Amino acid sequence: MWSLFSTLDQVSLKTYLVLGCTIVTSYALCRTIYLLYFHPLAKYPGPRLAAVSNLWYAYHCKPGDVVRIAPNELMFMKPEAQVDILMSGTKNRPTFIKTDFQHIGGKHAGIAADPDVEKHRAVRKMLAPAFNPRALKEQEPALHEHIDRFIQRLRELGTAEQGVDMRDWFDWLACDIAGDMGYGHNFHNVRDGKAHLFLQAFRGIGLWGTLNQVMRRFPLLHPLVFLALPPRMAAILPTLLKTNKQIVRDRVNNRDSLKHPDYFSLLLPEDKPVPEQDFLVAQANHLIVGGFDPDTNLRFTNEALQGLPWLHAVIEETLRLHTNGAFGLPRISPGDTVDGHYIPAGCVVQTAGFAVTHSARYFQKPREFHPERFLPSNNPEYDRLIDADVKSAFKPFSMGPRGCIGQNMGYMQARIHLAKMIWEFDWELLNQGEVDWERDLRLYAIWEKPPVIVRYTPVSRPSAGESMI
Repeated sequence: MWSLFSTLDQVSLKTYLVLGCTIVTSYALCRTIYLLYFHPLAKYPGPRLAAVSNLWYAYHCKPGDVVRIAPNELMFMKPEAQVDILMSGTKNRPTFIKTDFQHIGGKHAGIAADPDVEKHRAVRKMLAPAFNPRALKEQEPALHEHIDRFIQRLRELGTAEQGVDMRDWFDWLACDIAGDMGYGHNFHNVRDGKAHLFLQAFRGIGLWGTLNQVMRRFPLLHPLVFLALPPRMAAILPTLLKTNKQIVRDRVNNRDSLKHPDYFSLLLPEDKPVPEQDFLVAQANHLIVGGFDPDTNLRFTNEALQGLPWLHAVIEETLRLHTNGAFGLPRISPGDTVDGHYIPAGCVVQTAGFAVTHSARYFQKPREFHPERFLPSNNPEYDRLIDADVKSAFKPFSMGPRGCIGQNMGYMQARIHLAKMIWEFDWELLNQGEVDWERDLRLYAIWEKPPVIVRYTPVSRPSAGESMI
């Protein structure tokens, strides 16, 4: 009798396995046929693998005018598509909702990642006064203080024959400024000559962050992504999160004794209750990351520097070549048109910022550094060769309701920093023949830049009372 039951069990198991395989295979075949021939995006060109699986997206993206890069996702190339997607929600057009691409989890997504249009609008409205011209003028002295300290530390360090990797120093300065402007905390990277725990973690988790974003497309496999977290990061992150929460608590407790206004000032109005801590921490994360972007009395004011066309042109051309956000800012279609193509509701669309700004279709000599393309056309050094440039394709800080709220601060920081570095030092790039910036650049959750080995020499200049402007 036991032998009979055992045989029946084996037959039953085999039957279940065959039945299960048949169901899975049939489902996969039917889904493949649907995705290839009947899905709303089936008419768009793109690799067959991209049409039936997210595996192609996980490996690489190759944009054209419009390419299907995943079963439910299109990538657009033309500037007109940028306008249609990013300017949605204006002029009575329905809003293309932000995906969870940048959401790292938790109750509050933060200003840059929140898909809820009303929540995002409310937080942006709270923070907007921190970035108007009056606020920037109030914040400018603090910015000068950070940059002067940076220059002083370089002077103290001197310059060895083998040069200095400025990649680290620029990151340290950017992190110090972002922390101070964001929530009144100085990470002291420049002062200490090394990366703070926060910056170490931020720079070290980039590859895993990209892997996490990709694995979200495979829900059953996504939990396994935590096994790929580098052991050192797994050890640091709990401490980092605890430290960040403590900084936020300290900022709340010390809100009546600020040295200068910061962005948190708008999140903690005196006449309203303090928001919950998780909300503040979420906003802090995005404000710091978004910004990451004294021995002298010399003061190049932001207002005066705005009148230097070559300075502006160099910054713009740098932003064109080294695109801020090369990923496509994916959005969920509400059922509307993008560049003349009707995109059904629920389908995901994104733009190809890096491809656009490096395309000969939109920029002459696109992979060469030509700041003169951004000079006024009446400037004697303006090059008529670049008259054909499509400047509307250049949107380094995005645009529309979700455009970068801190772009004016970014420009001010770049102007003052670059002007002071030019005034104080002669620079020589030592590894120019060894590094190909585009070839050696890597984009994970953040840009991973190649070494920038510079030998700098202090120069003699007129006294602070004499101006170069």
